Amino acid sequence: MKHKERKAYSPVGFLERFVAVEVRAAGLIFGAAILGVLLATFGDFYLHNSFTEFVSEVAIGSFFLLVGLELRREFASGTLSGSTLRVALMATAGGMLFPALIFVSLAPTAARDGWVAVVATDIAIASAVTALGLFRNVIRALLLTVAVLDDLGGVLALATTGKSPKIVYVLAVIAVVAIFAWSIRKFNFGVLYTLAITALVVWLMLRAGLHPSLGAFAVGFVVPHFDPDNPSVAERVEEKIHPYVAALLLPIFVFLHTMIPVRVPDGAPANLIFVTILAIVVGKALGIGGVLVLTRKLSNISAFEALAVGFAAAAALTVALIGVDATLADTPYEKVVSLGILGATAIAVVLGVTAGRLAKASHHDLT
Repeated sequence: MKHKERKAYSPVGFLERFVAVEVRAAGLIFGAAILGVLLATFGDFYLHNSFTEFVSEVAIGSFFLLVGLELRREFASGTLSGSTLRVALMATAGGMLFPALIFVSLAPTAARDGWVAVVATDIAIASAVTALGLFRNVIRALLLTVAVLDDLGGVLALATTGKSPKIVYVLAVIAVVAIFAWSIRKFNFGVLYTLAITALVVWLMLRAGLHPSLGAFAVGFVVPHFDPDNPSVAERVEEKIHPYVAALLLPIFVFLHTMIPVRVPDGAPANLIFVTILAIVVGKALGIGGVLVLTRKLSNISAFEALAVGFAAAAALTVALIGVDATLADTPYEKVVSLGILGATAIAVVLGVTAGRLAKASHHDLT
């Protein structure tokens, strides 16, 4: 029985199940985005109230809890070590730096805080690209590692969006996370305890005047991981909530935040749509794809595969919309940057799938 549990919770098996959930969720996320745009464009439909704000915060908290769990799993399984870690970190740094520089250089001064929205990757959409593009497992693992690190960078970027935080609540967050890290190991608490603490930390972060992403991530990252005989707490939490977050909460979040009519609102520059597309697609291709091309011998991948990873990482839909909500909400730039994100994601999916299939054909010819 123990042998079966070890096999079921091996890094490779967990990666396969994780990708399977994300690929299925990607279709729902795409559908939610299309529905939101159509309703706003042709029905002038918009939905925003205290309940939708609550749903959005639940989705954001749950998503970044998963990001923390994922990064913790990558470290625990040994994926993030040695040359793999060095390459992934360099690619992540490039994949954040280039999009941010392009956006800040070309965007209007008042919209430059939106750089936070162009630096991260949507894991669900990227996973779908790996499936449609027939990526090899090693390339799929590399992309997801970079995507998780990208989202960590996005968490840190979002942490800069808070203004004049209330120190008492910040200290309370630190204390709660520290107590949680000790108690969950001491008393072997499980899924419900983790979710309750995440909800508390998200509430405290909001009271502090900070974006809740960093707090939720911290909870996920300190959850104990990797028991060779039994599923760890982190694996059990991820297995329980991942399908609901990926296939329910994130599509709802995307739907609520893509009720954007396909027209430029008054007071917003139309060219900001193209600036956003350029920053995400070209920035990720140069930052991630370029670094991987230069270091491809360390990763044992081809130039085509390196570019495919860069393009796939430019599928930034969900996390980018979270960035827009955190930095440009209620400004004239919110809707045009969101339209740019939708365009960039569509372009990235096409380029990523095409590059992946070309890489697959090239690799097949060589073998």
